[in-house]
Amino acid sequence: MDAYLDDPSSYERRIAQGTNFGFVTTDALASLRAPSVELEPDQAPRVFEEAVQVLKGNPSDEELRRAFGELRAACDADHEQACVFLKEQVQPAVILEAAAVRPMKREPRFTHAEYALIILGCRLDVDGRLRDCQVIENGPEHEAEHLIAQLSMDRYKPWMLAGHPMSRPYTVNFLPVYGSNRSPDLSTELKLEWARKRVGWSPTSTSAWTNLAAQLAIHAPDHPHYPRVLARAYALAPEYWWIATEMAWQRVQAGQHTDALMALRPAIRRSSLSLGEHPNPYVLETAAAAHFGLKQCTEALAQQRKAVELVPAQWPAPERERFQRKLQDYQSSCAPSAPAAH
Repeated sequence: MDAYLDDPSSYERRIAQGTNFGFVTTDALASLRAPSVELEPDQAPRVFEEAVQVLKGNPSDEELRRAFGELRAACDADHEQACVFLKEQVQPAVILEAAAVRPMKREPRFTHAEYALIILGCRLDVDGRLRDCQVIENGPEHEAEHLIAQLSMDRYKPWMLAGHPMSRPYTVNFLPVYGSNRSPDLSTELKLEWARKRVGWSPTSTSAWTNLAAQLAIHAPDHPHYPRVLARAYALAPEYWWIATEMAWQRVQAGQHTDALMALRPAIRRSSLSLGEHPNPYVLETAAAAHFGLKQCTEALAQQRKAVELVPAQWPAPERERFQRKLQDYQSSCAPSAPAAH
């Protein structure tokens, strides 16, 4: 992970240097999410073709969500056509008109804007309007209800699947800045303090827990509370690739290799080049370690070899060399034993 702290484009660098909202989910919007579907590889082609056929017609919103879930499941099952289809045919929502958000007038109680974080989970309808907004995090100033009323004036181009507008969960974040025109730079101590305060204010917030886990992983990985915080974050957001990878690595260290691979599944999917996301060498390294622990040499070598290939050239030499040494270790351990001399 240390190499990612020096990589300007990495998630870890953003956590170390700036504000991190975490991974946002809300049970209030669960009905809008794509249904969870598990497919075996031999089932994926048929399910993919059926979903594409539905999208060629005039599907209802419910049918669109079902088709989206099936496409994701087919991609999860390593059906390349489904992954490419999602990359090419999914268009995220775009804001078209937004009114200026005006916080309530009051004297600030904190000197740092981060302590006023507000997160709302809404439904973005096919007409481009936000509805049914739920408060995920409110902070100490309790401005969320005031801001929800203003959001009804905003207009969006809705989320699109193969040219069809579709209702989807939509998260809105606010960082009100009191008495300043910019977000202040927080020390490590204040970042950790803020992360703990968020969990205290919003103990059921997935965003708050994933943020606290990430902050501890980056700034205090040996903190005695980190395993408990990570477990809570993973229980709330097992599909979040970063948390899933951290949990998988903990399981590898504990010898729970099968469970580690189960945790890694969403992270591996998000490391697919066909989805347009840059593969993460640490995800692949963790998968390799889990396979090696299960004595699955072919899979371990393939994952570690891919990790070595994808380590950025700008990473520090010692870290790049560590990836290469681990591959050599696997190659030595997996080499066929020479027959005994007679």
